[in-house]
Amino acid sequence: MSQTQTLILTIGAFQGFLLFTLLVSDKRVNYASKLLGILCLFLATTFALPLIVATGESQFAWLIGFLVFLPASYGALTYLYCRTAITGSALKRIDILHLLPLAICYLLNYDILFSAEKALNFVRMPEVTQFKHTLTKIVFYGQSVVYAALLIRMVSRYQAKAKKTLSSYNPDIFRWLWSLITFMVVIWGLKVLFYFISPAPILNLLADGLLVIMVYFVAIVQWRNPGLFHIQQLSSQLDTQLEQPRSPNDQQTSSGLLDQETRSSILQLVQNQVKEQALYRNSELTLAMLAENVGVSVHQLSETLNQYGGKNFNQFINEYRVAEVCEQLDHNSERKLIDLALDAGFSSKSSFNAIFKKLTGQTPSQYRSQH
Repeated sequence: MSQTQTLILTIGAFQGFLLFTLLVSDKRVNYASKLLGILCLFLATTFALPLIVATGESQFAWLIGFLVFLPASYGALTYLYCRTAITGSALKRIDILHLLPLAICYLLNYDILFSAEKALNFVRMPEVTQFKHTLTKIVFYGQSVVYAALLIRMVSRYQAKAKKTLSSYNPDIFRWLWSLITFMVVIWGLKVLFYFISPAPILNLLADGLLVIMVYFVAIVQWRNPGLFHIQQLSSQLDTQLEQPRSPNDQQTSSGLLDQETRSSILQLVQNQVKEQALYRNSELTLAMLAENVGVSVHQLSETLNQYGGKNFNQFINEYRVAEVCEQLDHNSERKLIDLALDAGFSSKSSFNAIFKKLTGQTPSQYRSQH
């Protein structure tokens, strides 16, 4: 083992144990943070594994059999962390099934769990061709592909739902999440390339280095900001509401859609309510809340905005918010831009700047200087 690799592994192990302690013991952090702390602990022990193997028959050799398969849980833990961070919901009993890949690896190799000698031989002879070892590799690396696909599907689904149902949708959260997924795919891609195609040590070293950077950087930021990935109002209750079947009383045409007259009537009613009551100023306004306020179903409102209004709920509400800010700026308001944005219903400076420029073609500062 090179000095560079030893240094990376030592740093990775130390940081992992430190971040685990911080994330699990700090009362400020949330449920997702504690789950991330467990992932950091698993990573730390995995980084410590080559150091234990290098010492040979040491007092820690008995741990090798248990530690060598822990990466088979990385995909599941990353997936569960992202899910709990986004929705704020706790784990369910059925989530124990996500540990199945790890359990399979342990069952296939139960003989090395309690024998330090067999465990050392296992990790020192990676070219073993027994059927159970081949099956172990398939499960070990296959879970990374499965959970990468599940992560992409989950984040895409929540992003689409946030755009459709939340007025305070913040694209920065999803940029973070997509960056996390990209790192995960690259890291596991390098690992697969190293073990199955090209056994160049630099590939494994690079993968370990990226893993340290990715997980520990996210852990540090999560510790400082427990609500890093949390999307307000995006909960299982909202999902349930959106997945309910249409009411049989919903007026529909033979194609299953509202007729044009009904859409027009609903749109006019919604526009009047939103403008007259300034509902857009509520940064936590959701599609379901607006539908209840107006007195129509969620499906009717969503269909009206998309099919007749030509925009989703997020776009619809933010047009009113940008219009209010522009009106204030047109009247030579000397107030800070962020204060105007928050009063109009925006939940963050980044989302305000992005949406304002998208709708007006100018940044808020440029608009102010020209008007």
